[in-house]
Amino acid sequence: MLTLSSVVLQILGNHDCRAHYITVRPHMKIENENSFKSHLQKGINLFLGAGFSVEASGIFQGKPKAMPIGDDLRKEILKTFSRDENSRMLLPQLCQIISKTQRDALNDFLRKRFAVIEFSKLYSNIERINVKAIFTTNIDDLVFKIFEESKKYYINDISLRGPSIVGSSAIDYIALHGSVIHPSSEGLDFSPVEIASSFERDKDKWFGYIGRVQQTPTLYWGYSMADASVLQALAKETGNGRERAPAWVTLKTEDDEAIEYYSSLGFQIIIAETNDLLKYIGQIKVEKSLGSPKRLLDKRFSEYLIPPVNRVPVRTLTEFYLGAEPTWYDIFLGGLHKTKYFNMAQNSIAGGNNCLLIGAAVTGKSTLLRLLANSAPDLAQPLFIEELTPEKAQLLKKDIDAEGVKVVAFIDNAADAWEAIEILGTSNNIQIVSAERDYIFDSVAHRFPRGKFEIFDVSGLSDLDAQAVLDKIPSGVQRLGTKNIYEPLRVDFDPTFFEVLDLCIAGHLLADRFIEALQELKKEVPEKHDLLLLSCYLYSCRVPTSLDVAISFLSKVVGDPKRVYELLVSMGSLLSPYEGSLAETEQAFFVPRSRSVAEAVMRRVGSADLRRLLIQFHSEVSPTKIPRYDIFRRMAYDANLTNRAFPEWEDGLDFYENCFDRDRSHSFKQQGAIYLSRKKQYPLAFKWIDEAMAIAGRRAASVRNTYAVIMFNANYDKSTSAPEVIATLDESMQILQKCYTEDLRKVYHAKVFSDQSIKYAKKFPDSPRSFEYLDQASTWLNAELKSRQGDRAISQLLRDLRSARRYLPY
Repeated sequence: MLTLSSVVLQILGNHDCRAHYITVRPHMKIENENSFKSHLQKGINLFLGAGFSVEASGIFQGKPKAMPIGDDLRKEILKTFSRDENSRMLLPQLCQIISKTQRDALNDFLRKRFAVIEFSKLYSNIERINVKAIFTTNIDDLVFKIFEESKKYYINDISLRGPSIVGSSAIDYIALHGSVIHPSSEGLDFSPVEIASSFERDKDKWFGYIGRVQQTPTLYWGYSMADASVLQALAKETGNGRERAPAWVTLKTEDDEAIEYYSSLGFQIIIAETNDLLKYIGQIKVEKSLGSPKRLLDKRFSEYLIPPVNRVPVRTLTEFYLGAEPTWYDIFLGGLHKTKYFNMAQNSIAGGNNCLLIGAAVTGKSTLLRLLANSAPDLAQPLFIEELTPEKAQLLKKDIDAEGVKVVAFIDNAADAWEAIEILGTSNNIQIVSAERDYIFDSVAHRFPRGKFEIFDVSGLSDLDAQAVLDKIPSGVQRLGTKNIYEPLRVDFDPTFFEVLDLCIAGHLLADRFIEALQELKKEVPEKHDLLLLSCYLYSCRVPTSLDVAISFLSKVVGDPKRVYELLVSMGSLLSPYEGSLAETEQAFFVPRSRSVAEAVMRRVGSADLRRLLIQFHSEVSPTKIPRYDIFRRMAYDANLTNRAFPEWEDGLDFYENCFDRDRSHSFKQQGAIYLSRKKQYPLAFKWIDEAMAIAGRRAASVRNTYAVIMFNANYDKSTSAPEVIATLDESMQILQKCYTEDLRKVYHAKVFSDQSIKYAKKFPDSPRSFEYLDQASTWLNAELKSRQGDRAISQLLRDLRSARRYLPY
């Protein structure tokens, strides 16, 4: 039977246990010190226990006190909760009992106790070594405090962001028992039973952790004999006879029995107090690589620099017009038309303004962003950014300000990067130009104040631009005769880039090629079919497919990781290596040729294949392996997707219930509620949306919006003869009015209110409130349109509102 112990017992393997000690300081010894020092410089994991944090303090009973070690925490809990101080109950048992009656109080105590308020400056010496990842069984926030002001590294908490995609500046942080910085809803684990339960829920997560320790040398720092069970579970057997990376464990004193025990497990021994080891690390020589760039941006953020022409892959421009995403070669080639929006945005940039480009899918936003980056002012350094966490943004801002260089940051997918954009925006040296889809931007519009950003809707092409785009299409793919691109009934809207291409391109577009390939691969090589569909799913959720994710996804079908890599590489005509960043990485990433193509595939793939994909993925792949999980989760459980995948509501409900352990956010519950409402399971939908509101708390405006929509839809088709029907629909409208008034996401709420106003007027044409709702909706949308000139979605809604108003009898 597969258990936690049977898996994690395979990590380190056997080592030669003959000691080669070197005394480096009084009372301090390091076994095989030269090897240890070499790994500190080349790359090492840190596995931290309570003893690591002894030089830091938190608050206990209103006064600063060192972080508890050994039995100290148990005694503090006994004292805080007025229990018998002579109790022999162990810490896990004590926490279990108290949590049953005073869960919130215990959680509050732990979060205050382990919030670091001061720590030794010696901890900053850790920046001198090459840390690959930090594992910890501590729940304090010491590591975050240590690197808070770092100009070299940033901490990437994989439970929030997933593993870092690229770059040597990120240190992946794995809190095995939870952390005080995590939302209170996630809880803090102390019991071995809880850890075992975590393993059973997510085996792939633990396999991933084990893999990291197997491949990279690890220092276990701050553990005692009382923690032996933890380390024994991490070091007992070799497993499959493979070589394991070396590991060292720190001991405070030269305890012969402890040395013999840990040596038998394959650990090499370090005798040192935390303070002494920190001082030792402070004396480690920092190796400087020959020929390394002098500028900080060139050294640490080269992935954001626009590449030189001779470094970009060459391809035919036909691929772009068939639907592939733009590459730098397309930009450098000069075969793309610069629309009027290019000149408008360039003028805004020259004026020192921050700009935001919005529009529908396939309207040329990303292409325009690259064109602008390639034409940035000579006095500014352009950076092109497709992926940026808030933590990395802090480090980038520090480097830019330290050098005093003027930077124009061109950032795609603004909604994913709004926190990072806020951070960069606090620097006087950084100007921001970003892009996002209009309907996605609605949910984060309040994060981009009108006074700080000039917003351009770039969807529609003028007559001159439309003709220029037509003239640029290669003759081999252009139709001999093209239809009129201006629809008679939509003369008030200019055609989009996609509409021009759709009408004027001959042959199969890229989306059609993908669908055909999926059908062929399903018959010939099912594993390739599954990987291609997986890649489309992940990319539609705005993240690339990592090799780790692909291996986990096919773990029950393809046992050899090399074979999975070969399958991915063999689909080079459909999948491309991820080029979102150019920094060093040991991980391989793949993406479909275009996000719009990936989304089209997800809309067109068969229900059965989609259902199998979702169930297999969320059963086999741990969230801790998904890069930028914070972005992925926003679309991964979308009701539009599950509505197609699970035609039977019972199956869909099972899927959402099984996934709740993976994502306990209010937005997850919200999507489950939307799914159930679409299946007309309104009692269950209300239950799920109520639970979402309980989780969201003060952030509940978007959830209340969904609650109002579910209430409206649940009663809309009922007979109007029942007085409670009208009252309920009015209540729904009033909730939306309150959302608009109280929340900053004005456009988002105004659009939903407008849509319901039109439906309300259609059902109750004789009601005076129909006129009031339509009028209110028009007022709100007109106000928003002033700052979003040319917004097609708002303009279309205003047109629909005018049409609905004309049909009212007064």
